[in-house]
Amino acid sequence: MNCPYTWKSLLEPIINVTAVDLDETDVNILKVLQVNGRLSFRQISERVKVSVPTVSSKISSMENMGIIRGYQTDLDSERMGELSVVLTVKAKPSELKSVADRFQADEHVRKLFTLSNGRLLMICTFSGSHLINDFVGRLGDVPEIIEYDIANIINVIKEQQRALVEQNMIVVLQCSFCKKEIRDDPFKFKADGRDYYLCCQTCLKSFQEKYDKVKGKT
Repeated sequence: MNCPYTWKSLLEPIINVTAVDLDETDVNILKVLQVNGRLSFRQISERVKVSVPTVSSKISSMENMGIIRGYQTDLDSERMGELSVVLTVKAKPSELKSVADRFQADEHVRKLFTLSNGRLLMICTFSGSHLINDFVGRLGDVPEIIEYDIANIINVIKEQQRALVEQNMIVVLQCSFCKKEIRDDPFKFKADGRDYYLCCQTCLKSFQEKYDKVKGKT
């Protein structure tokens, strides 16, 4: 089965926005999902007071825009006997990305942020104190690191998702192919009742080729 949209139609129109507003239904669905991501579309529709197809369409759209990144189980690391630390790392601005790349794939690094003060912030979790020592030892082997500071988390007072769901939210669009933020006018590709946003003609073409390949197998 071929894509019902021609290449020419995919190029028209170019949407002159880089962000979209979430309506009240979008926000209410997100609030419900933040409390319990295991609910069915029907259960969500009952809480939000909209139809099941509306819930399905809204969630699919927010997944495509990168707002909903996934559905995960919230585990309590302390009850699992694990130890967590907060680590800040200082490096030269030109070398900060290379330092971040070193630790991005490390399973002990659970969260990794670049800060405005030219430092990296890591939240790391370990199953034993000896692994913390091993990790700190590896920090000394990274020549780009100028200095670092580490502290154990001894008590969790509050821990919630960083996303704050409020009315009148504006969402920065994410490319449906390369997953980068769209900073210029995006291309909009509509298929199977869903809207997909692409950052450039290269991603648009690659996305269409991938879409045609998948649909050709069905």
